[in-house]
Amino acid sequence: MKRLKFFIKRKDAIFFAFIIGLMVTFPVYADDYLHTKDSGFTLLPTSVRAMGMGGAFVAVVDNYEACYFNPAGLVQINQKEVGAIYNDLYGLGLLSHSFLSFIEPDKGMGAGGINWTHLEANLEPEKWNYDIFSYSYANFLFNSPSIYRKRFASWGANFKYLKQNTNWENGEGYSLDISFLSKNERFSWGANIQDLISEIRWKTGKKESIPINIKLGTAYIFSPCFLIALDIDASKENIPRDIHLGGEWWMGHKRNIALRFGGTKIFQSTADFTFSVGSGFYIPLKEMGNLTGIKLNYAFSYNKTLGNTHRFSFSLMF
Repeated sequence: MKRLKFFIKRKDAIFFAFIIGLMVTFPVYADDYLHTKDSGFTLLPTSVRAMGMGGAFVAVVDNYEACYFNPAGLVQINQKEVGAIYNDLYGLGLLSHSFLSFIEPDKGMGAGGINWTHLEANLEPEKWNYDIFSYSYANFLFNSPSIYRKRFASWGANFKYLKQNTNWENGEGYSLDISFLSKNERFSWGANIQDLISEIRWKTGKKESIPINIKLGTAYIFSPCFLIALDIDASKENIPRDIHLGGEWWMGHKRNIALRFGGTKIFQSTADFTFSVGSGFYIPLKEMGNLTGIKLNYAFSYNKTLGNTHRFSFSLMF
């Protein structure tokens, strides 16, 4: 047993070193895929819970919102889940961001989910529509999970099909994310290499790639009610690109009410800070057939430059 634990820890260390190496050696095409890079579409976070925590979620990822931050976390889900998210970005009524997901828990062959992400911009006279259709998969790595899945290592992947309709040009393509998660009873860490492989084909015949983004995160559970999480985003151009720090506190008789807080520090030419707070509610259902519960989440983000953003999500467990 001790040899097995040593083997797992050693593998975790090798994987972490591999990710750091990718940050240094993989080519990042700074001028490629201009429209997506400018809009930041592929990097728009699809998690209201995470945004309430300042975007620190890579090592937490225990619900359907893991699909964006770290699909390896899908192995933590123990029942089917359908979730929907809506954001009016920066409160301007010009950029709407939506997300819809269905997750199937692990039943011996791994966990999986199908997702749809949509960004619509109405900036007269220009209008954009961006869509990502993806399949997320996760499975355990190195060892079988311990009871209640409190100790495990897992891997995950996102297979994405992208489509864009704009005033100036239309395009479509594909992208691949690869991720990892290691967790014990109190401490966890994870990584997600986003857009590791990608290609966009424009109607003009031109082909481009999406710059790679790497998300590294860690979390510590102080008690069943309280945790702190820290994430770092990086690319070859920006190490780090931004840092996220946040916390979550569950309270109530059945721990069904959550309060969240966090912040994001951006390290780019236009350095900025975003402060976030959020809340969550879990409503258990006992006499609704196969439906076992409802989750509601809200997050508010304040940015001095861009303005305020209100985010809402709704999910069903069955």
